Amino acid sequence: MAQVSARVSDVILATGYWQTQSGPPTTAPGNGKYNADNWASPTMIAIAGIDNDGYSRQAGLLQLRPGDQIMQLGTNDSQNYQTWSVTSVTDQGTWVQIGVQVMGAGTAFVTPGMNQTRLIQALQVVAQETAPPASYFALPNLATPDDIISRMGRNLNQIEANRVDAMLADGSSIIRRYAQNDFTYVSQDVITIVADNGVIVLPGRPIHSVDGVIWKSGVSGIPDMPITWYIFDGINTVTIPDPGASGIINLPEYWYDVTYWYNDSFEITNTHGYQVVPADIKALLCSAIISELSTPTMSATIQSESIGAYSYSMRRGYGGAASGGAMAGIFAALRDFGMMELTKDFRIGQGTIAVRHLW
Repeated sequence: MAQVSARVSDVILATGYWQTQSGPPTTAPGNGKYNADNWASPTMIAIAGIDNDGYSRQAGLLQLRPGDQIMQLGTNDSQNYQTWSVTSVTDQGTWVQIGVQVMGAGTAFVTPGMNQTRLIQALQVVAQETAPPASYFALPNLATPDDIISRMGRNLNQIEANRVDAMLADGSSIIRRYAQNDFTYVSQDVITIVADNGVIVLPGRPIHSVDGVIWKSGVSGIPDMPITWYIFDGINTVTIPDPGASGIINLPEYWYDVTYWYNDSFEITNTHGYQVVPADIKALLCSAIISELSTPTMSATIQSESIGAYSYSMRRGYGGAASGGAMAGIFAALRDFGMMELTKDFRIGQGTIAVRHLW
């Protein structure tokens, strides 16, 4: 049975602007204000339930639990931020007292003074069970016994027939690993990926179509929103232009804080992959297997053997990635027939790399 793996994601519980205020975190801050016991390295903060724009964030802040995170971000520099881990949450009626521990800071972090505006994001850390990638499931071989027969020009004998299925499976697995590509076709695949300044590089190859883009809110009271004004370059890149290019006059106000949502998460529906195995990949696998079936021994890693006056030399097997027995033989044959060079053209990129919530 395929195993599932855990991944960690952030859900935004509350986000808004507050101003720093003097005073200990044991007293109520004014609306739109927050204070701390130590601005350089706080262990306790007090934050008003009403943010600086007059919106109530009390409910979202109260959803924080120990282990969740808070980010304090400056408005002048994307690296002027500090991240805190929540240790306690206390409801004080109109404000929330939160125990924190500093986790890290940006390279341009500056301890805030009084009456300075900061963007505060309360993030719930969620461990999600995710399905394993396709490579964990049984995938069809990249060639069939009939492909081998058509290239050999004859039927397989009994010994060859007994070996060919295992060799096809082994060779397919090795090629997929080195190509970093499953060579499968996936229609209407749905992935969630973080944008990098409004640019999303899709990980599949080739991308046949982008069928939908949805902005993932993660904010209580703000629904996910379809993005109809995205641009697909026809290769692998989706660009989300400025909301002014949307042609929609009633976008949520939240969306016009462009520096924020440009690096948010987007759900992309796309169709990608190969409907048939590329001819050169199939030829590579078949050539390697025919080479192995043609050897006078089942161990292709032997360099030479002698029987009386008769001497037979064979190629050298490659150790390391596939050592020993038939697997080493098929690996060596694939190397000999140019696997390293061929698979480079089929490697799937890893997609956009961006740090979530830093802009």
